Amino acid sequence: MNRPAQAFQRIRSFVSSQVDVSRSLAQALQDRSINPYPYLKPLFEKAAGVREPPISPTPHSVVYTRGSMRLLRYAAPRRRYRTPILFVYSLINRWYILDFLPGRSLIEYLTRQGYDVYAIDWGFAGQGEQNLTWSELLGGHIRTAVRWTQRVSGSDDVTLYGYCMGGTMALAYTALHPEGVRNLVVQATPVDFSKGGIYSLWTQPQHFDVDSLVDAYGNVPTYVLESGFFMASPVQRITKWLDLCRQIDDPSFVTTFLALERWGADAVPFPGEVYRQYMRDCYQQNLFCRNQMEVGGERVDLGRIHCPVLNIIAEQDNIAPPAMSEPLEGLLVGTKDRQTMRFPVGHIGLSASSKSPVKVWPHIDGWMSQRSQPMEGGE
Repeated sequence: MNRPAQAFQRIRSFVSSQVDVSRSLAQALQDRSINPYPYLKPLFEKAAGVREPPISPTPHSVVYTRGSMRLLRYAAPRRRYRTPILFVYSLINRWYILDFLPGRSLIEYLTRQGYDVYAIDWGFAGQGEQNLTWSELLGGHIRTAVRWTQRVSGSDDVTLYGYCMGGTMALAYTALHPEGVRNLVVQATPVDFSKGGIYSLWTQPQHFDVDSLVDAYGNVPTYVLESGFFMASPVQRITKWLDLCRQIDDPSFVTTFLALERWGADAVPFPGEVYRQYMRDCYQQNLFCRNQMEVGGERVDLGRIHCPVLNIIAEQDNIAPPAMSEPLEGLLVGTKDRQTMRFPVGHIGLSASSKSPVKVWPHIDGWMSQRSQPMEGGE
């Protein structure tokens, strides 16, 4: 085929792809679907010649279950550190963004550095979770996960690693239950909830009746959560699929894009009572930042945290903007070993960007390795 013919074919294919995408988006809107991923995925897999991306590729085992929660263990091929890492992820999305794709997995990277890694999979909140409280979440679920991590790893303490809302929970947990936490790492973590931009505005009492929502639904449905993220950037969430047509000849790009969209579409319900207090105390009254939030009748005072703390900020974060995370260092008056690292990536980029294995994760590893107990002779 000569060059003019090739150019014509590419233009024809591009226009055809744009039309197919527009039709699928129209069908998604007709079906009142918040997320168009299920409608568009087959089109792009066929056009790019790619298959289902291998999400969560790192081998793991389940070492503990409690209700819908599972504690996963990712054993190191050659363990160098006795101190294990326990990931606490958000209650909104699934944990496996931490174990994204081969070569793009933070968990895979850390196991190869010699850490014994554990992660809490919160599972799919059902009727048994709708009355779960912050006190039960921290003092029950996370505390038990810490103890099982200690037991299975053979370590007296852990590095607790929280991501997004999981970081807020990890901070609250460490303030209330400091025993067994050797180090604390928080990544893209909301602390000052008055700085959340449009999310802080939308969730104010005059705009948002959290009590009516939780009373009506119990657990907060996924489509309610998804609609908020969609309305924060509605145009971009549609046009990015049209932009993908321009990258259709790059299978790697298409695979990564579809993997991210698959993860984004795999939302889970938010436990109702945890959500109620989270919205009231954090977003509506900003009690967490003021050390005035109460859990189980006890005040969450971040000044009671005495272990080393690393605060990781994504400078291009539009979910937990840097201004939400920056005040943390000033609140950690109980520890002298506190550090903030900033990286020019987005919220998800900290754990899924192609740049992270070279420009982000080695710095985090360097901080943790200096504060983790080494194995005697390795395993």
